[in-house]
Amino acid sequence: MTQSLRLGIALEGNGPVSDLVEEARKAEAAGFDVVLVPDHLGNASPMVSLTAIGAAVPTVQLSPMVLNAAFYSPALIARDLAAVDSATDGRLIIAFGAGYVEAEFDAAGIPFPSPAQRVSIVGNTLREVRRLLSDPDHNPTPRQLPPPILVAGAGNKLLTLAAREADIVGIASRGDETDLAERVAFVKHAAGQRFDDIELQFGFFQTSLDDPRDLSVARLLGIDAPDAEIGKLPTVLNGSIDAAIERIQRFRDDLGITYFSFLKTDATSWDTFGSLVKALREAA
Repeated sequence: MTQSLRLGIALEGNGPVSDLVEEARKAEAAGFDVVLVPDHLGNASPMVSLTAIGAAVPTVQLSPMVLNAAFYSPALIARDLAAVDSATDGRLIIAFGAGYVEAEFDAAGIPFPSPAQRVSIVGNTLREVRRLLSDPDHNPTPRQLPPPILVAGAGNKLLTLAAREADIVGIASRGDETDLAERVAFVKHAAGQRFDDIELQFGFFQTSLDDPRDLSVARLLGIDAPDAEIGKLPTVLNGSIDAAIERIQRFRDDLGITYFSFLKTDATSWDTFGSLVKALREAA
């Protein structure tokens, strides 16, 4: 199945929901397809944020980046996801991850499971949410039966789960382009015959097109390397717009990735993002 280019913008989400709504309006004006919000303690609730954005911004798709599956009962999160999808006229992309910030589990009073347990929780949650939201008698009833489900990860176990069961596979890589290509090949092998039905997603966690010196997000992610090496990582987009377009097109043509997301920080203005999106559309 040939996938069209999908472009998402991830908002930081550490301010009032009204600020997120204003940023989402700018994302819509810049031409983005998807607005993503985080699921971390210290940020606004993703369900509240996505519903508010959906009411104010009528054209974009909406997605968490990503829901920490271990924080939620499958039945309760299915209820909330169904409500968001219904309230936004079927524009929700569900997204799950395994969670990794132990301090957040401590703050929430939730035991921190082992890596294998967290992967198992993602699988159980995905399957139960899909089962519940595929049922037209589920109350509330989502507009999509069910909404598409993305699973994001970097390790073999989580990517195997994503390859075998998710609609969209989010590939997280902090390595070089060889590592990213290996992760894609791993997903392809794990998916087998269903690979052509999967959409591949990749996120640029550091997008610094206006200020290439800004590597603050990469540092927060724990990437410990000289600035020159960090700037070469696939997840860091800190060159010119032309160079960014070349990289994205290469990842699409060579690796089959068609859904790209970018983290919005002050290092790239909305005007610059608008120019990038316009150029990518014209080049597609």
